[in-house]
Amino acid sequence: MAAEVIQPLLLDNMVNSVDSYFDHALVNVGGELVRYPVHNTIISGRSVRKYVFLSDVELVGKQILGASLMDGQGRTLANQALNVIKNDRGFLIGFEFNIKLEVRALV
Repeated sequence: MAAEVIQPLLLDNMVNSVDSYFDHALVNVGGELVRYPVHNTIISGRSVRKYVFLSDVELVGKQILGASLMDGQGRTLANQALNVIKNDRGFLIGFEFNIKLEVRALV
């Protein structure tokens, strides 16, 4: 029944809507929140992936404790706990969102 109710256009619109909410990231570097732009976005089917790239050489040797994706008003939309010591190479943080809808019959 769900396949008959939910049409592909609705799912496509939801994917695009979810993608539009994300504005930037806050990364916890040794207890300090540092703002980073979203480096890349990949939309594939019903999946939205957001990537934040840390290339800063001044972060080498510092502990990356987590990252949050934020909206344009500074509200947290997603969190990811980490515990990584930044080396001299770039560090990519990824978030993946799979969009699914479920229909329940109201009888």
